[in-house]
Amino acid sequence: MKKTLKALLLGCVAFALVGPSTAEAADPGRTVLTFLKIGVGARAAMMGDAYVAVADDATASYWNPAGLLKIESNDVVGMHNEWIQDLRHEYAAVGVHRGRHGFGASFVGLYSDDIQARDDTGQEAGIFGYSDIAVSGSYAFELTEDLGVGGTIRYMRQSIDDENLSGVAFDFGGTWQTPVEGVEAGASMRHLGGSMSYDFTDAGSFDLPTTLQFGLAYRKIGFGGGGGLLLAGDILVASGDDASFRFGGEYKIREQFSVGAGYKAGLDNEDISFGLGYEKGVRLNYAFTPISNDLGDSHRFALGYAW
Repeated sequence: MKKTLKALLLGCVAFALVGPSTAEAADPGRTVLTFLKIGVGARAAMMGDAYVAVADDATASYWNPAGLLKIESNDVVGMHNEWIQDLRHEYAAVGVHRGRHGFGASFVGLYSDDIQARDDTGQEAGIFGYSDIAVSGSYAFELTEDLGVGGTIRYMRQSIDDENLSGVAFDFGGTWQTPVEGVEAGASMRHLGGSMSYDFTDAGSFDLPTTLQFGLAYRKIGFGGGGGLLLAGDILVASGDDASFRFGGEYKIREQFSVGAGYKAGLDNEDISFGLGYEKGVRLNYAFTPISNDLGDSHRFALGYAW
C-alpha cells in the first residue's frame, strides 16, 4: 500500500509542476525531474523564454553554455520565482569569460514543504515534502570570432517524502554571429542522460526531459535615441511534448531601464509574459507570467552584477 501511495504522490507532484497536459509524464517509462524544463532568470521569462540565442549572462549555464563567451568578464545572478501551487523556485549562477574560454557554475532548486496528497477517490492521504535540486558546471570555447560551443554537466536529485532519485545529465550548445549585422543564432540540447528509477521499484523507470531549443536574435544598439532593441524567436521541442514557439522583445531606455514582453505558442497553460528591468551597477529584473487552469501565476525576481 505504501509503495502504491508513493507512486500516486509522484503523479500529484507532476500535475502540480506542469499541469494536466503533461501530468501523464509521471507514468512509468516517461519523464521525471520535469522541473528542469522551468526556465531560469527574470529577463528570459519576460521574453517568453526566447533566450537560446540571447543568453549573455550567467544564466547561459542553463540556456546555452556557449553564451558564457558573451559575458564581458565576470557575471553573477540570483533569482527567486514564486511559482505555481506555492512552489518556491530558486536559482543562482556565476559566469566567467577569459580569452577564448568561458566557465560557469549554477544551482537550482524547487521546494514545497507541506503538500496535501489525495488518493484516487479524493480523500486526504497525508502531508509530504517535495524538493528538486541540481548543481552544474559549464565550459565554453570560442572556435572562431563568430562561432562558440559549450557544454554543461549537471548533478540532479529529487526527493518525494522519504523516497529519492538522483542522476547526472549533460547539455550542449552553440552560438553563431551570422553575416547579417545584428543577427545571432543559438542552439542547445539539454538534459541528456539515461533513465532513472526511484527507491520504490513499483514506480518503474523514468527518462529525463530532453529538450532541443534553437532560435535567432536581433540586436539594434542605439535604437530610439540611445536605447537598444532586442528581438528573439525560438523553437523548443521537449521529449513527450509537442513543439512550441517562443517570441520575445526588449527595449532599453538610455541603457538603464528596460521593458519587455514575450509570447509562447503551443502550450496549454502559458502564453503571454511581461517584465521590467533596471541596470546601473547592479541589474534588477522582474517578470510576470500568468498561468491558466487555476494553477496560479509566476512572479520572478532577479538580481545580477557584472564586473
